[in-house]
Amino acid sequence: MFSTEVSGDITLTTGATTPYYLPFLDTRKRKILEITLDYVVIFSIFVTGIVTNSLVIIVYAKQGFKESVAVSMTTISVWDLLKCIAGILNSFSGILSLFDPVAAYSWLNISTIVFNYLICFSSYVTSVMAAYVAVERCLCVSIPLKVKWLLTPRVTLTACLVISVVVFGAFAVMFGIYDVIWEWSAMLNATVAIAVKNEFYRRHDGPLFLYYNLSGILWPLAAFAVIVVATVIIIFKLKQGSKFRAGQGSMSSQHDQSSSQAKSEDQQKQRQSLLKRDQQVVKMLLVIIIIYIACLAPRIAHYLAKYIVYDFYFLRRHHYLFEFVNYGIMLADSSNGAVNFFVFYRMSSSFRATFRATVCRRERSAET
Repeated sequence: MFSTEVSGDITLTTGATTPYYLPFLDTRKRKILEITLDYVVIFSIFVTGIVTNSLVIIVYAKQGFKESVAVSMTTISVWDLLKCIAGILNSFSGILSLFDPVAAYSWLNISTIVFNYLICFSSYVTSVMAAYVAVERCLCVSIPLKVKWLLTPRVTLTACLVISVVVFGAFAVMFGIYDVIWEWSAMLNATVAIAVKNEFYRRHDGPLFLYYNLSGILWPLAAFAVIVVATVIIIFKLKQGSKFRAGQGSMSSQHDQSSSQAKSEDQQKQRQSLLKRDQQVVKMLLVIIIIYIACLAPRIAHYLAKYIVYDFYFLRRHHYLFEFVNYGIMLADSSNGAVNFFVFYRMSSSFRATFRATVCRRERSAET
């Protein structure tokens, strides 16, 4: 069993712990798994994300940002695009090692502290942005007559910029805890760049580690709670509206039967179309919930473990276990950053129509 004791501002773990290595992965298997995940699976997802997020931005730009949802979705896509570019750059050391192992080693050391953090922090921004979109959709369903003048594209753009600056700024301090120095490597027989924790980190180690872990828990947890609550309200309101329209339709149908059978059939088709539209919105919201549950829940659990178990971190007792779990988090983050286009294309008829029109126009231009 684990027992904990508090030393200063850091929670330390004593008692039985896992060993330095993972029993089911020897060095060779671990290396093969790392190469497969880093340079095949996650790399491919990030490449896909660059393409899909670029398409999302192009489609919404074609639509002219006339609706607030287009502004918020574009902002999320911009952050996801930044995340995917950072992911590609983070993996670039693998390609570089084929040509220049010394430069690849230096690139790996620098990219680990720059692009890993950028991927992580952009995920926090998009999760809070998703919470804002959930609230925005909740208001559209709850007060549809007022929301048009309340949430204009300009207001949404301001909110998106504020969220981006505040959330990213809350974590930006972590970029300042490392210094990059150049040292001679006897193994590579060359001078290479390495990242070392600086005086600022050593002076504020305890409070900084506590702040970072709490921030990594509270931001996604708050976003997760807002998404779930707002979505429950939206589903309730939509079901309420569907029942009301069905009741109104039943009364209208009885009246129409006495006047015109053809007119009644047309109205019945319109009512069925409205009900199907409501069901489609509910399905899209459920897809969004599943996506963010799959991405936020593991990250929250990951940071809770880091906060409770001091040794569960890089270069500490559970280093390899932490790396193994970190790959799962990276896989979730990269997938979340690449999937938006497919959700929009499948669930939004206006997005699908704009995308098809854009593609057909480019094909005609290429033919001529």
